[in-house]
Amino acid sequence: MRVFLALLTAGLLATSPVLWASETAAQQPKQVQGEVKSVDPAKKMVTLNDGTMLMVSDDAKLKELKPGTKIKASYDEKGGQKVTTSIEVVK
Repeated sequence: MRVFLALLTAGLLATSPVLWASETAAQQPKQVQGEVKSVDPAKKMVTLNDGTMLMVSDDAKLKELKPGTKIKASYDEKGGQKVTTSIEVVK
């Protein structure tokens, strides 16, 4: 019984870093770059030419975006939506 518990404990300790690393990777914001196709201020939504839809919570940044503007954005997926964590205009 002691050998079994020792092996079980060793196995759990060996896999813990792998589980932690995969959780950390899943929490990393994703990035996208593209050209704005349309802006919907009422829904706080920006659509890029490739069809990617981003929710922009920063009202000041949203007002700055117009069709044709090139952007680079980081986002998290929440409730099936891509919610920006940062967004910048690319020249």
